[in-house]
Amino acid sequence: MAVMALAMVITLEKELPDAAAAYTKGASGKALARESDRLDSAARRCHVTALTGMLSESPAALAEQMRAEGFDPSKMRLPPEQWFPAADGLKTIRGLVEHVTANLNDFKFPNPILRDLRAAEALLAAADASGVRFHFTKTEL
Repeated sequence: MAVMALAMVITLEKELPDAAAAYTKGASGKALARESDRLDSAARRCHVTALTGMLSESPAALAEQMRAEGFDPSKMRLPPEQWFPAADGLKTIRGLVEHVTANLNDFKFPNPILRDLRAAEALLAAADASGVRFHFTKTEL
């Protein structure tokens, strides 16, 4: 079985087509998923919410994933999808951009991380301006 690359991407509660198109073009989310442990620890040092603290999934997608892995989701209570204010995500993203930029040598590949963070910042700024909530979702590419 081939191992799929993981990505951590932003899911919006309501579509913002122009902002989402720019986000999709600007980021893959792979660097955020690959470096999530290091970024979460940086978030703690910056006193902002960790990226993984804003992870959620739709119950339907979770059930589908569980069935694919051989589990029966009807026998389990799936958590409800959680949404976060875009302003909270912006605070985290901006704190991490600042931290990664100031500590480039702490990261093996800082440029892809910064590219993903900056694309996330642009999408969350548009979401915040529109009053749209979000969450991060882990996905396979």
